[in-house]
Amino acid sequence: MNLLARRRTKIQDYSFHLFMLTAFFFPASLGAFTLYSDDSLPKNGDELVVPEEKGIEDRDYDSNEQTSTLSNAEAETTEEIEGAASDLQNKRPSFDFTKLDDNPETLKKLDKGSPIWCSSDRKRVALGGEICLRHGSLEFFACRRNTKDYESIIALDSPPHLIHAALLAIGAKQGAPAKFDPVFVPPTGDKIAIEVRWFDEETGQRKVVRAQELVAENESGKEMSADWVFTGGLFGVDPDGKKYYLANATGEIFGVSNFPGSVLDVPFESTNDSSNLYYTANTRKIPVEGTPVLLILTRIMDGPKRGVLEKGAGKDVQQ
Repeated sequence: MNLLARRRTKIQDYSFHLFMLTAFFFPASLGAFTLYSDDSLPKNGDELVVPEEKGIEDRDYDSNEQTSTLSNAEAETTEEIEGAASDLQNKRPSFDFTKLDDNPETLKKLDKGSPIWCSSDRKRVALGGEICLRHGSLEFFACRRNTKDYESIIALDSPPHLIHAALLAIGAKQGAPAKFDPVFVPPTGDKIAIEVRWFDEETGQRKVVRAQELVAENESGKEMSADWVFTGGLFGVDPDGKKYYLANATGEIFGVSNFPGSVLDVPFESTNDSSNLYYTANTRKIPVEGTPVLLILTRIMDGPKRGVLEKGAGKDVQQ
């Protein structure tokens, strides 16, 4: 099967799983979602099924200004990334990420080829990934594998549009990415807590930390304190004028620097100038590269409890 045919098959498979996800979690709201026909499938990116009332053109900024355009050269690179990621994932030994969850029997897999689950009570999203970096400045906390691995702590094997859809399924409300012109406007959206779980290489014990503990401020060395917000990212436009979900091509998933395509971002101005990045890897807290990790995403509700894990809480070993 040639690359384009394989890609079209993958896109159709994603669309099927998004439809099933929508039908499972929103049986009364299918009319609010747009499912694209086969003729409208983009050649260079995977389309996201989003509620019509919160489509990209309806946000409170100039969508034409913010929408990215994919050149022919970039489109070819995107195809190569997709193919390489798929081939590598098929060759990688499988790891049962669900063993790291408290209640694995409640997790519903959202895509047969990707380690992404949603809990049956619609309160958490689980993502399987791997530690890919322990030293150096960061632009992202997590990226799509084989894209921004050199400036992200965790590489994920799930398409960003599925992560977006899963967050919608747990009731998270998307906001808008950062806007830079004429003045900076910070990213907005529901706050999302990220918990990181793995098995310690030496003791075999499960460790559980807030994602912020793995990130430090470059100047002060203090652990990251900010929460992430669900901006929802952006669409791009391929050379044929077709829209695609930008993070699927760029791999920008959970940012610590402001990139408009990121699914989650920090809600303040954080430069993406590589010579002056705000955050760095908190090496002493990060397990060895190649360690499988499970990310648990939950909405941060109003009230005194922040996130899914407080320091000192739980029965697992805290670093």
